[in-house]
Amino acid sequence: MAANVEADAPAAPAAAYSAAGTNDVGALMSADAEDESLRKYKEQLLGAAAKGDLGDTSDPRKLIVVEFRIAFNDATPDLVFNLDTLAGKENLKKTGVSIKEGAEYKFKLSFRVQHEILAGLKFCNKTKKMGMSQSDELMIGSYPPGAEPHVFEFPRNDWMEAPKGMMYRGSYTATDKFVDSDGKTHLEYSYPLKVTK
Repeated sequence: MAANVEADAPAAPAAAYSAAGTNDVGALMSADAEDESLRKYKEQLLGAAAKGDLGDTSDPRKLIVVEFRIAFNDATPDLVFNLDTLAGKENLKKTGVSIKEGAEYKFKLSFRVQHEILAGLKFCNKTKKMGMSQSDELMIGSYPPGAEPHVFEFPRNDWMEAPKGMMYRGSYTATDKFVDSDGKTHLEYSYPLKVTK
């Protein structure tokens, strides 16, 4: 009978998940420093960061999206936007993106990580048109800091297809953001998106 009383009792609130460990490259490299094979393994994983390359440490941003590129699977020239400056983000907001219906395309992101390891980076995209919206989330991964940009392409082995038909043509508003595993938004921007005939 006591088992039933315990089963009916309200459950204790679940504690929020907190990842153990550190994202600090120096702390990771100094831990277990006497283990030669572990040190080599860490150097291989961390690349240039293991040798002290933490990016531009005078810039407080942890993530810098250098380039947002839309590549097409035909003769259409790539659409390229540099997002590492305010002027670049304003240019994307002003000019927007125009894609022909049925066009095959993919996104290519070029970004730098600075200061410490960036864990669980996600790319979130939301498109809205007259009250209807569609959201997509894509796990990009975890990256060490460094001066050289990382490049992520999606889909990797295929192409996305722009919607076709009268119902899908028109103007949309797109919002992209980059969020890490701690829920911190590192970059968010919006731009007009047009699907044309």
